[in-house]
Amino acid sequence: MPSLIANHRKEVLKTELKKAYSELQQVNLSFINDEEMNMCEYDWMLVDSGLEVMDASKELSRKFIKYYQGNGEYINNLGIDNIKTVSGGNAHTSYFDDGSVADLQKRTFYFEYGETSRRKCPIITVDINGYHKRPNQLGVDMFAFRPTENGKVIPLGNPSTVNDTANGSSSFTECSKTGTSNFNGMGCAYWAVTDINPEDKTKSYWKDFIK
Repeated sequence: MPSLIANHRKEVLKTELKKAYSELQQVNLSFINDEEMNMCEYDWMLVDSGLEVMDASKELSRKFIKYYQGNGEYINNLGIDNIKTVSGGNAHTSYFDDGSVADLQKRTFYFEYGETSRRKCPIITVDINGYHKRPNQLGVDMFAFRPTENGKVIPLGNPSTVNDTANGSSSFTECSKTGTSNFNGMGCAYWAVTDINPEDKTKSYWKDFIK
């Protein structure tokens, strides 16, 4: 029975991830259509106009959440001290404190600001079942994505984009059951979306990597 419950929980999370990613892609397209620029360009524009990078990220997060039924809310630093890495350690809070918003389903979106100097796009980490449902753990119910300079949304952790500063994973690549860094799990989204175990490519992410 415990095994059945655990497998059902993982199937639910897998389904919620696919839904969250699909909706994020749709919101991204709507944003581009309405603003005539992508989220990266919008973030950079705000900074170039004189806003501090964190204030620009907060403004982007407020505009972003309006696409979720128009009833999202801005919530500053919601639960960032309780976020865990995929291996169970404490995650670095600075990746989640530049604007946090929640939608009608109570899913929580955390923004990490982009950088104009190196043309880095912002990062959006999604708690797919919301802050109020545990475990609030990277690679389990929290996954990081990046809207890109070419108008797409990518899950972080893709090995083929690791060296792409603006559009890729940059330094956010770690996804290990034994890793000890405080950003371990920021690179799990790609593996979860593709359902590939990052430590054994012949196995499943959801069945074998996540316990």
